[in-house]
Amino acid sequence: WHGHFATGDSKVRSAALMWQQNTLFRSNAAGNFRDLLLGVAKDPAMLVWLDGQSNIKGHPNENWSREVMELFTLGIGNFTEDDVHAAARAFTGWHARNDTFQFNARDHDDSVKTFLGQTGPWDGGDIINVIRQQQAHSTFLMTKLYRFFVDPNPSGDHIQKYAAIYTQNQYNLAPVLQAMFTSPEFQAQSAVHGLIKSPAEYLIGAFKHLGITAIPKQTPGVMALLGQQLFNPPNVAGWPGGPAWINTGTILNRYNAANRLVTARSNDGTSWTPPTDLSAIGSSADQVVDYYSGLLLDSDITDTTRAALIGYLNGNGGFDTAGSDVDERLRGLVHLTMISPTYNLN
Repeated sequence: WHGHFATGDSKVRSAALMWQQNTLFRSNAAGNFRDLLLGVAKDPAMLVWLDGQSNIKGHPNENWSREVMELFTLGIGNFTEDDVHAAARAFTGWHARNDTFQFNARDHDDSVKTFLGQTGPWDGGDIINVIRQQQAHSTFLMTKLYRFFVDPNPSGDHIQKYAAIYTQNQYNLAPVLQAMFTSPEFQAQSAVHGLIKSPAEYLIGAFKHLGITAIPKQTPGVMALLGQQLFNPPNVAGWPGGPAWINTGTILNRYNAANRLVTARSNDGTSWTPPTDLSAIGSSADQVVDYYSGLLLDSDITDTTRAALIGYLNGNGGFDTAGSDVDERLRGLVHLTMISPTYNLN
């Protein structure tokens, strides 16, 4: 949702408001989308980000009204400029004060408005209700979710299936997500490792895979080098994602980040410590390689790559679990596994 309702601290300039917005996303992540959207419309960080503070009767600011349709709910081509203007008037007076939402009746335009073919003295809540009723909304949002979780190139039939589940369940997201995550298409071979990990998924996923329990202090800077500075998306459209995550610079930074995690030696929980007892993993190079390919790659490894990793672990004199260089070899093995193409994919 942070990438969907993209809001940046570069303009908001308040850690407290960004945290408050993130808490809103987390508490409504799988709830009713109307509640989430209404919460975002009243969220102080969003009001600053899209200039809601200057949206007043007689001088409506159209930033929020345009983006709520174009980027958040309907998509381009499903509304007109007249709809943008009408929605802006409906949201006049929706302001923030002392880090909380405040409705200023004096600044609100309560006159009759025509929005998406419906006419009345609409306010912001009414606008959200009308948006929710549009078929384009269900299609737009389900496409966004499907591309994020399953496949960047969804079929129309799949989208319509989830759009029907969404509307039949009164716009609650949990039934949609449950259906999506238990569907044949989610478990299809084409979906396995079919999405490029975002920097957050790559880096925080590495922490979890390696049992790193304390966030290294360099993490925000490393995230920026990987192409995703959390709480500062590039623009109101959020991060483009997909192939845009990978270029010659960011892929090298991923490899370097993985290298730092596995080669650094510390006792503060911010780096990986190889096991001293390999009895639960195996005594041979092939067993150890299979263990880490299972842990890090879901065992999705080619015979050629597996043979290369076994060859690395054996070295010149074979693999000795009690050898003096076992720590260094394990660190090298995990690093090589983490810089494989597969590890960059969900």
